[in-house]
Amino acid sequence: MGKEKIGIVGGGIAGVGAAWALHRAGHDVELFEKGPALGGNAKTFRWPVEQGYAESPLLVIAWPEMYYHNYRLLLDELGLGRTTLPISYFVRSPEGDFRQDGESTLDRRFAGQFKRWKRLVAFVSRVCDFFLPKNRYDSLYHFSYFNPMNIIPLYWMARLFGISKAFWHTIFVPVHCASFITTSMKRIPAVILPILEKVVPLEKPCRMGTWDGPPRQVFERMTAPFADHVHTDHQITRVARENGRFVLEDAKGRRYEADKVVFACDALSVLDALESPTRLQRLLLSNSQYVDDVDPTFSKFVVHSDASIFPEEHRDEISSDFNTYVELDGKGSFECTFVLSSRYPGLNQYGVPMLVTFNSDKPIDKVQKRIDLPHSNHTLCLRNLVIMLAMRFLQGKNDIYYCGTFTTPEGGHDLSFMSGLVAARAIGASYPLPTDNREAVADFHQMQRMMLGRVLPD
Repeated sequence: MGKEKIGIVGGGIAGVGAAWALHRAGHDVELFEKGPALGGNAKTFRWPVEQGYAESPLLVIAWPEMYYHNYRLLLDELGLGRTTLPISYFVRSPEGDFRQDGESTLDRRFAGQFKRWKRLVAFVSRVCDFFLPKNRYDSLYHFSYFNPMNIIPLYWMARLFGISKAFWHTIFVPVHCASFITTSMKRIPAVILPILEKVVPLEKPCRMGTWDGPPRQVFERMTAPFADHVHTDHQITRVARENGRFVLEDAKGRRYEADKVVFACDALSVLDALESPTRLQRLLLSNSQYVDDVDPTFSKFVVHSDASIFPEEHRDEISSDFNTYVELDGKGSFECTFVLSSRYPGLNQYGVPMLVTFNSDKPIDKVQKRIDLPHSNHTLCLRNLVIMLAMRFLQGKNDIYYCGTFTTPEGGHDLSFMSGLVAARAIGASYPLPTDNREAVADFHQMQRMMLGRVLPD
C-alpha cells in the first residue's frame, strides 16, 4: 500500500495511538484535537506551588497493570517509567463510614452482605470460566458470545443472591463510581464482576499501576516524530468528500485534505461532522450512550485545594491515606473527590491539597479550575455492547474508520489505545509493538475480532 495522508479527529489515547502507529508505518498523519492539549481523559494538570508548579493527572490516575499488556509495552517503547499506587476508598453515609479495613461502622453492619457478595463473585466467576478458554492469561479481552452473564445485569444477580439495595447503594456504587465515572450502574452486565473484583476488591485496598511522572509525557513522546502535524484548538466540524479526497474543516474555517479519516472522538461529534451520514451511521452513532446522558454526577468537576470539604474529624486521615472520598447525602446524591496529593508519586512533598471534586454543592475555596467534560465516558451496558459489535460494518466504509470509547466494551485506557491500533491496522499499519509478548499480541488479535469481526493477516 502506498503512502497516504490520514486525518485523525480526536487527541486522546485512541487518536494518538492511531496516529503513532500510522506514522510508524510510513503514512502522513494530521491529528486534530478540539481542546488546548492532547490527552483526552488523561490530561495533565499543573498545580501552583512554592517551587513553581507540580503536575498530576486529573481523571485517569491509575490502571490495572495485570490487564494492560499493550499499554505497558507502549510505556517501555517510549522509555517511560511506571510505578504502583496504593488505592483505597473512604465512604461516608448517614448510616456510617466505610474504609475497607474491616473495622468501620458499615463493615460491621453489612458483615452478612459481604459474605453474600463473595458467594456472588464465586458463582459469576464459575459461569464465566465455563464459557472462556482454559489456561488463559489475565485479560480484558476474553469474551464469549454465549455467556449469559453478558446480558444479565449485575444488579439483578446481586438481588437474586440476597444482596440488599442498601448494600448496593452504600458500598458497591460509592467504591466503583470512580472506576465507571458514573453512579448509574444497574445495567452493568454481570460478566464484568470477576475482573472488577480482581482490580478493585470491595473489602480491601489494592494497588494499581501509574506513570512515573505526568501523563503528558506519553502524548509528547508519541507525537514527537510528527509534532508539526498535531493541531490543538482545532474542532473539526465538517468532513466531506471534494474532488476525490476528504476535506476536514474546523470551527474557524481552516481546511485540510486527507485520503482517509479516523474518527477518535465521541459518537455524536462524528455524526455532527459527517456531511452525509448513511442510515447505518445515523442508527449506531445517534444511539451510543454516554454516562452524562443518564447521570450528570461526573460531567462537571472542580479542581481545587480546599480540604475543608472533608469531615473535620477525618480530614487528616482522608488527606493522607485515601485516594477517593465519596459522600452520600441519604437522598441518592453522591459527592466524589479524587485525593491526588495523598499517594500519587511526588505530590505529597509539596504540602498542598490537590483535589478533584465532582457533584458537590458545598462552597469550595482555593479553586484552580472548573471543568465541563461532556461525553467523556461510554456507559457499560448491553445497548452499547451491541453498537460496538455492529460498528464493524462501518469500519473502512468510504475510507472512514472509528476508534475510541464507543468502539470498545468499556472506556479503559488500554482499550482505547488498542482501538486506535486496530483502526491503524485496518488502514494497513502493522502492529507497532514488540511481538514477543504473547499476551499483548493475543489482546491485539482479540480487539480486532471485536472491532473488525476478524484478525487481519500480518
